[in-house]
Amino acid sequence: MKKLLLLTCTLLAALSCASYAKSDKQSIDGIVAIVNDDVVTKSEFDHAMSMARMQAAQVQPGSNDDTFEKEVLNQLINKKLQLQLAKAAGIKITDVMLNKAITHIAEQNQIPVKTLYERVSQQGMSVPDYRNEIREQLTLQRLQQQEVISRLSVSKLEISNFIKSKTWQDDGLKEYQLNDVLIPVADKPSANELADAKKRAYTVFAQLKQGQTLAEVTKPTPDAKNQIQTGDLGWRKLPEIPSAFSNQVARMQKKDVIGPIQTANGFHIIQLGDVRATAPQKATPTLKEVENLLLEHKYQEAMKTWLSRLRAEAFIDSKSKKLNG
Repeated sequence: MKKLLLLTCTLLAALSCASYAKSDKQSIDGIVAIVNDDVVTKSEFDHAMSMARMQAAQVQPGSNDDTFEKEVLNQLINKKLQLQLAKAAGIKITDVMLNKAITHIAEQNQIPVKTLYERVSQQGMSVPDYRNEIREQLTLQRLQQQEVISRLSVSKLEISNFIKSKTWQDDGLKEYQLNDVLIPVADKPSANELADAKKRAYTVFAQLKQGQTLAEVTKPTPDAKNQIQTGDLGWRKLPEIPSAFSNQVARMQKKDVIGPIQTANGFHIIQLGDVRATAPQKATPTLKEVENLLLEHKYQEAMKTWLSRLRAEAFIDSKSKKLNG
């Protein structure tokens, strides 16, 4: 479970510096999304976009800005929803806890806290804004621990079955870069809502099979709750891929598309971006290695379902054009 907490921290770090602290000037700042009684401002979104571009330039040069815009806005909306839930649950991070976390970050980088702050400033972020970002990350970690991670477990039978499975045996040979397209559904959708989402999923699937790009098939719609969501799942080994489609991925060729695959949070369409060889995995993993891997796997699936439920229950209004504040 400690590994899951580290994973959570790593995922949240990807959003580090992704938003500015709210200022008194928010009323004259553009608004790109309304999230319940909160907003995503134009300055927050622009800064998050610049961070996403820098990260993508290092990993995947020439990435599509349209795809980034959707992914970054979805990340910011998810963050707002979680912070609202944390506030309602009374989750607070004290200055003592914050200082301890920042000291730990500095120690991991083998530098004094003062030097850490200097480097943050050199990257264009003030120390108060940095401290606020870390406080928010810690808040999200605690919320996710309470709402998601604490409910996960792996049985001895699951570990035994996994070690014997073809998924583990093939795991050390390849890594897969996947793109995930989600047509979301509400937590308890009606028959008509489910049928409509399924129809939309098959339409998107057909468009991708015909060669259209992700940006082309996921254009924004007026209904923000039912907005098609896209995400780069990154490079993953088979055990790190959601079980709903890991077996199919193992048989896919580059640029193949599979789906729609129905899960608790909607209909998924998976596109295989690329495949690469990895160093051979040792023949017999330890029980702890398998437990951590399965927990990480379950965490990814549980987070998607949980976030989709939060979005379905929220009022979200996002538009491609700037709204007047």
